Amino acid sequence: MNPSFRKRLFKWFIIVSVIPSILLGGFSYLLINQEIAKNTEDMINNINDGIYNMIDTQQHILDQWLPSAAEAFVSKLEALGESRFDYSQMVKVGDYSLPTWYIGNQKITHDYTLVDELIEKEKLPATIFMLEDNKFLRVSTNVRQEDGSRIIDTDITSGPIYDKLINGQVYLGRASVEGIMHATIYMPIFDADRKLIGAFVLGRRESEYEIINAIKRISIANNGYVMIMDSDANIIIHPERTGENIMGYDWIQSILKQQNGSIKYDFDGSEKIAYFRYYEPWDWYIVSIGIVDDIQSAPRTMLKLLLITFLISIIISLFIAYFISKEFFNPINKLVNSLKLMKNGDLSVRFSSYKDEEFKFLSNTFNSLSHTFSILIGRLISSSNKLKESSKRVLLDLDRSMATLSNLEEDIEKLMSYPIKLSAESNIIYLNGSHPTDMIESLELLRYKLPKYINASNEEVLEIITIIDDLEKQLNLKKDVPINHGDDMEINNRFNAIYIEIQKLKLLIDNIVNSASSLDDIATEVDKQVNIFKTENDPYIE
Repeated sequence: MNPSFRKRLFKWFIIVSVIPSILLGGFSYLLINQEIAKNTEDMINNINDGIYNMIDTQQHILDQWLPSAAEAFVSKLEALGESRFDYSQMVKVGDYSLPTWYIGNQKITHDYTLVDELIEKEKLPATIFMLEDNKFLRVSTNVRQEDGSRIIDTDITSGPIYDKLINGQVYLGRASVEGIMHATIYMPIFDADRKLIGAFVLGRRESEYEIINAIKRISIANNGYVMIMDSDANIIIHPERTGENIMGYDWIQSILKQQNGSIKYDFDGSEKIAYFRYYEPWDWYIVSIGIVDDIQSAPRTMLKLLLITFLISIIISLFIAYFISKEFFNPINKLVNSLKLMKNGDLSVRFSSYKDEEFKFLSNTFNSLSHTFSILIGRLISSSNKLKESSKRVLLDLDRSMATLSNLEEDIEKLMSYPIKLSAESNIIYLNGSHPTDMIESLELLRYKLPKYINASNEEVLEIITIIDDLEKQLNLKKDVPINHGDDMEINNRFNAIYIEIQKLKLLIDNIVNSASSLDDIATEVDKQVNIFKTENDPYIE
């Protein structure tokens, strides 16, 4: 069974309104998903570049600040006076016994006045070295160990820093101070004769950089983070694993090998993506790590919102389709109800839908058709009723006519059976005197009744009446009036002729009766056709 037009309209409305939205939304989701993934990866890379730039900026600041601080310290040392060594006050420094070093009146060896001023005022770790036996021995420092004791009596005997200092040059760069990385500047100290007698170092702990805390606070998506490690895969900055060595991981070795780029890898049961850059001045590998699930969480959230939007759109479309179809089919339903009433015979029903211009013509046409039907059916019913009444009257009149003809036939048969007396002597015929009077009365009664029950315009009836009149005239003759034999034959012929005409009239009435019966059947059939609206099991209107 085919669905109704309303259901098909409803279905097509949903298809037209929802499917394009789904296709457009799906296509948009794919594009947005790709764009979000690309933007997220770009964001990770940009974070990596931003950290690189921050570190480089920090280095530039240190490159300007440390020399400036060193020059200020040199000026202070020069302001103290000339360097001198008091051999009367020998002190033990490591494996060496050294004279006490003074700059002006300021004691240097195992005195911490100068360096403590630097740490207090400018937060600068500082150490003063004294040159002995081509070794730089630490004689004063504000750098402390974890237990709070000062790091002293250590030396510098080799390495790039030593090479610079022993040649009277400045070293600016990173350096490990008892295992703690610093940004440092090492400057040689000369006496009045420009003889190298020692050196000092000013520095800043890398762990105290403001940038370190800034890097630690950086998060990528929900669970991403930034990791800093050196060339030995020692973790410098990590949310949980600072200080560990992670050289054993393949992806770490790939990072150390490539130095710059990106890599995807599985770690701790999750897929990750890392963008990395190598900052050579600090020997730092800046690794920005994003979790793939986090990167895809935004598209998944967008997909959920999109699905919810589609669901809401479908529900709204369903409501709109329902109300539009309801509004559209209201006049049609009214028309159907009007047709059902018309089908059941109510031709007075009218269909009014002037609210909608589109149905105005249909409304006027239906009402005009209903009005025309009511007139035609009214006329047909009236004609049918008249036809039935006429057929009933015709049948009744024919029944009466048949009865009259039967009586007439009996009367004629009686007349034909009346005796006639013949005279032997004179060959004269005499009518039987005892019958003419009765016969005349019967003829008069017949003549009176015949026109009453039969249409007087019928020629055969008129002819019969004429014959009856002639018979009556002859029977009014005096009793025993002699008639000749020829007259007797004429009377018999007339009686025979009347009888024959009566038989013919009977046949005619039988034919009229048959026709009247057919007319009654036609009237009955017309009456059935008049009630055409009351037929049941109509296959066209439910």
